[in-house]
Amino acid sequence: MIEAPLTKKELFSVFILLFLGQIWLSLILAFLGIFYTIIIFLYVLGAGLFLGYLIWKNFSQIKPAKSEIFFLSLVLFFIILFSFFSQPTIFSGRDQGSLSEAAIRLSQNHKLTFSSPATREFFEIYGPGQALNFPGFSYQENGDLITHFPLGYIAWLASFFSLFGLFGLLIANGVSFFVFSCSFYLLAKKLLSPFSALLTWVLSITVFTSFWFFKFTLSENLALALVWLGIYFFVLFWDNPKKSYFILSFLTFGLLIFTRIEGLAFGLVAIILFFLKFKNHHPFRILLDKKIIFLFFSIIILYALNIFINQQFFISIAKAVIKPFLESSNSSFLPSNPFFSIWQIMKIFYLYGLLLFFLLGLAGFVFSLREKKVRILIPFLIILPAFIYVIYPNISGDHPWMLRRFMFAIIPASILYSVIFLEKFFRRKIIIYAFLALFLAGNSLMLFYFLRSIPNPNLLAQIEKISHNFKKEDLVLIDQKATGENWAMMSGPMSFLYGLQAVYFFNPQDLEKIDLEKFSAVYFIIPNDNLDFYSKNNLINRLEPVENYFIENRTLGKISLSGKLVLPEAETHLILGKIYLLK
Repeated sequence: MIEAPLTKKELFSVFILLFLGQIWLSLILAFLGIFYTIIIFLYVLGAGLFLGYLIWKNFSQIKPAKSEIFFLSLVLFFIILFSFFSQPTIFSGRDQGSLSEAAIRLSQNHKLTFSSPATREFFEIYGPGQALNFPGFSYQENGDLITHFPLGYIAWLASFFSLFGLFGLLIANGVSFFVFSCSFYLLAKKLLSPFSALLTWVLSITVFTSFWFFKFTLSENLALALVWLGIYFFVLFWDNPKKSYFILSFLTFGLLIFTRIEGLAFGLVAIILFFLKFKNHHPFRILLDKKIIFLFFSIIILYALNIFINQQFFISIAKAVIKPFLESSNSSFLPSNPFFSIWQIMKIFYLYGLLLFFLLGLAGFVFSLREKKVRILIPFLIILPAFIYVIYPNISGDHPWMLRRFMFAIIPASILYSVIFLEKFFRRKIIIYAFLALFLAGNSLMLFYFLRSIPNPNLLAQIEKISHNFKKEDLVLIDQKATGENWAMMSGPMSFLYGLQAVYFFNPQDLEKIDLEKFSAVYFIIPNDNLDFYSKNNLINRLEPVENYFIENRTLGKISLSGKLVLPEAETHLILGKIYLLK
């Protein structure tokens, strides 16, 4: 039972406990197949009332200082600003669309699996395993589809979609950034002077990777909050071994392993640091506490259940680890050529204004290492496994997409240790603040250049209009380039938002294997530029034009690492095509 009066730190801990509780609840409901909005609503309502009661009862004790009001105002300003220039990324073809679809399906179906007449027809063709016609999903043995992405972020997104619809996807990212901001700032205050800590946070929130990937529903957004929240409470426990700090750090890193595979490595480093620090001290006995033991085995059981439910994700991770050692690939960097990888990464960092942070961050780590003060090294040591991505990112080489690998751990750590380096190397504050002002100016240039660029800004409204041409009993086969963007296909939202039997279609031979009698009609959506593909496959003569369509789509151009080293620019594409009826 929480007793008054509470300090600000204790109230923040309560808020974080409620924040973590929502994610754990959502994850458990997803595992159990009882993901119902009413349960999420009652939890959020109860948590909000409880937190409001604590604030009201302890207001005289926790009255915020002007500096705290200023910081919170800045946090909310940036979150609102980033949200204004963002839209939910729900289109099929790339991770952000698959994660959004998985979350929406979970909210709609109350469980992780789903199927439809269209999905079952293609299951009969391809069988269990990766469902190529439904990007981001895999077929189970019984023909149901299930995501092959980590479930933590999906459950988190689903809880907000359940309460707020599509706008909830932006709110979910906003809450994640709020938690990151608070934990990163509080951590920085423990390692730096208060003003330097504030500037460190401002740099972290305005750096390119933060505001750009805020626009996408990617698991890195939740990982950003969990990594630095876990590190913050771990440092608190390091300084003051209270059981509450240990539990909060433990619960946070526990959630991280359900959100990103890197969480396993980060958690392992935290465990090693704990044992090195406390193996001969009284706090080591905390592990014998019944609550800690219960939490530990509960997480182990849930993770075993997670592996069983989400087998395809772990299979794909295993393949990703093994594949580079078996064959060459032009789509990712290879461990056999680490110097080439590092050189390319440094060039990309330079292009997006990240290189100086990275280099000074390494210098800050080295300076801290020379002082042999493990406490200052804790953040860097915990995220150290993420530096494998500098050698082998294991991601397609187009930028800025590939920078997501560095967004949630390496870049924030680089900024933090850059400021640590400046404070250690320069004694005069005016020089430190001059450097920080220079960094902020560089971030501002990138912010001005990219912030207003919204991926696929009006695409959903155009897809909704096209959807009115079909009935729910029709089968709608959609060409990969129907929107002009193979990473923003219309098949997903047509299906999970508008209830159509919409399928991404790429193999004309599949048409002969589908039982067409199960559908009232079969339609194709094909852009004019790709008609040759259907002519070559002797399919064009079987298609009767029904309706013209056009889509105006604006996207950020993607540039591969093999191309010229330039920043991508926003491009507007006009796609003309037709809706065809299969005769």
